[in-house]
Amino acid sequence: MQLHPDDIEIFAGGFVALMRERGKEVIYVTVTDGGMGTFDPELSPGELVVIRRREAQEAASVLGADKHIFLGYPDTDVLSHRELREKFIKLLREEKPDGILLPDPWLPYEAHLGHVIVGLAGAEAVLFSPMPLFEPKGVPRRVSFVAFYATHRPNIFIDITSKWEKKLEAIKRHKSQFPPEVFSPFFRYLEMKAKEWGEGKGFEKAEAFKVLTPYHLHGNVDTLEC
Repeated sequence: MQLHPDDIEIFAGGFVALMRERGKEVIYVTVTDGGMGTFDPELSPGELVVIRRREAQEAASVLGADKHIFLGYPDTDVLSHRELREKFIKLLREEKPDGILLPDPWLPYEAHLGHVIVGLAGAEAVLFSPMPLFEPKGVPRRVSFVAFYATHRPNIFIDITSKWEKKLEAIKRHKSQFPPEVFSPFFRYLEMKAKEWGEGKGFEKAEAFKVLTPYHLHGNVDTLEC
């Protein structure tokens, strides 16, 4: 699950490519339409929405995603936590995933409230989806794990060395977000971070996640030690 159409490629593109290589089904859920993500004053939100949806579909196709669900919320609007939680519960019960990816809502200094709300609403959906009285009604569904990306306290590091080029190829499909003058310094940061996460673990490049079970997500005082 991602707030913006390019979040998964940036933070988990290598992992997604690995999962598809291993025969796992991958479903994207994009919450907002990305219609405000530009520095170009000549580009209208409506035009950008069309561009970003196309770019998102192309990027997901590069990584081999099986399905892409667009919720279509306006970019930068204040999201309703409850409404989003209910949509996520519905999706968990319908799509029946083993686990989900979410932005880490506990990332220090995260100024974009949308990332926080998506992370918290998704984590709550994981907690409440198995409980039959929670709305919306549907067959209860238990999810085994949550993998938080864009996290400052990772506990799992995934070797993405073999998928590094595919990750970059997917990111480059978001041309509206990463023109050459932006992508070049951003690429250097991504590469530096990937090498840092792989250092000492036998990986050339890695992606990092905070992976928790539902039991860690409610009243568990030992979660910080995970």
